Amino acid sequence: MSFIDRPQSVFARRALFQGHLWLGLIAGSYIFVVCTTGAALVFRIEMQRALHPDLFTPSSSGPAADPVAIMESVTRSYPGEKLSGIDAPTAERPTYLAYTSSREDFRALLLDPVTATMLGEIPKTSFVRTLQDLHFDLLGGRTGRIVNGIGAAALSLMCVTGLVIWWPGRASWRRSLLIDWRRHWKRIIWDLHSAVGIWTVLFVMMWAVTGVYFAFPSAFRSAVNRISPITVTRTPQSTPRDGREPLSWRALLDHAQRQAPGQHVARVVVPFDDKAAFLAQFSPIRPTPIGADLFPVYLDQYSGAVRTPPARGRTAGDIVMAWVSPLHVGNFGGIGIRLTWLLVGLAPPVLFVTGFVMWWTRVVRARWVRVAQPGREAARADLLDRVVRVGLRRR
Repeated sequence: MSFIDRPQSVFARRALFQGHLWLGLIAGSYIFVVCTTGAALVFRIEMQRALHPDLFTPSSSGPAADPVAIMESVTRSYPGEKLSGIDAPTAERPTYLAYTSSREDFRALLLDPVTATMLGEIPKTSFVRTLQDLHFDLLGGRTGRIVNGIGAAALSLMCVTGLVIWWPGRASWRRSLLIDWRRHWKRIIWDLHSAVGIWTVLFVMMWAVTGVYFAFPSAFRSAVNRISPITVTRTPQSTPRDGREPLSWRALLDHAQRQAPGQHVARVVVPFDDKAAFLAQFSPIRPTPIGADLFPVYLDQYSGAVRTPPARGRTAGDIVMAWVSPLHVGNFGGIGIRLTWLLVGLAPPVLFVTGFVMWWTRVVRARWVRVAQPGREAARADLLDRVVRVGLRRR
C-alpha cells in the first residue's frame, strides 16, 4: 500500500527515478534530434513539393496519361537502366513516381500525369534527404542505424520508468494530469513534464518499439514470431518457357484490369527477373489516398495467367508486422492523423527540455549555491571586520 499512497517513500521508485534521470540526460540530445526530425518528416512530401515545385507540378490539365505511356517514357529517358515500377499520383503527390535501377545507381523519377513527359529526378542530396538520413541513420550509415536502434530501446525503457515515477499517489493522481499555470515557473515546468509525459507515453512507446524494428528487423521479427507465429507467404511466380518472350506491358495491364473493373492502376511492379510475377495494384479512388489498401493482381509475365497467393489466416504476429511501418510514419490516415503525429512527435523534445531544466535548477544550481556559500560568508565577515576596524580608528 505504501507505493499506492506514498510512492515517494519507496526505495525502488527512488532508484528508478535516478535511472530515468541519468538515462534522459545521456540520451536526451539523441531523443531531441530523432523525434524532431521524425515529426518534420510526417510532411516529407509537402517539403519536397516546396523545395522542388517543378517536379511536383503538372504542366497542364486533362485526362490522366496511360500507365504504359508513363513506363515507356521512363525507358526512353533512361534506356540503360531497368524500370522497377511506377506509382500513380496520390492525394499529396500530383505527379507520377517511377523507379529505375542499374548496377551503379538507383533513381526516383517524377513524370507529368497528363503528358507522360519526364519532369526530373528527385535529388540524391537535398534538405529532405539529409533530414531522412539524420532520422534513420544519424548520418552514419549502418553504424548510425544500430546506434539509433539502441537509442530507441533506451527510449522504451524511459517510457516504462517514467510511468512508474509519474504515479503521485492515490490522493493526487488526477492533479498530475493537468498543468496549473498559476503556480511558480518551476512548478509549471514540473507539471508540464508530468502531464505531457503521461498523455503521450503510449505514442512515444509505440515510436520507440517500432524504431527498434527499423534498426534490427530480423531480431524484431523473431521476437514477434515467438509470441505469435508470422505467416510466411511465397510471392507468386512466373513459369519461364523456352524461347517465349514476356508479354508486353500493355497486354499484361489489360489482363490485370479485367480482374479489377472500374478501378484505376495505382501501382505497377515490374518483374525483377525471369521468374518473378508482374504485379498491378488497383484503387477505386483517383487520386489514390495516402495509406489506401490496394487490390493486388499477380500475373505470369509469359502467359498473363492470374497467379493468386495462397489463402492464409492472419495471426496476431501478421497484424503486428503489417502495422509497424504505418504506425511509425503515420501514413494510414488523412491530414488529421499526420497533424497528430507531428504534434505528439514533439513531446519527447519537450520532455527532454523540461527534464533538463528541472535537473539544472534543482541539482546543478543548488550545488553551485552551496559551494559558493562559504566564500560569501567569509567575504561578509571580512567586510564587517574592516568596517569595525575603521570605526575604531576614527574614535
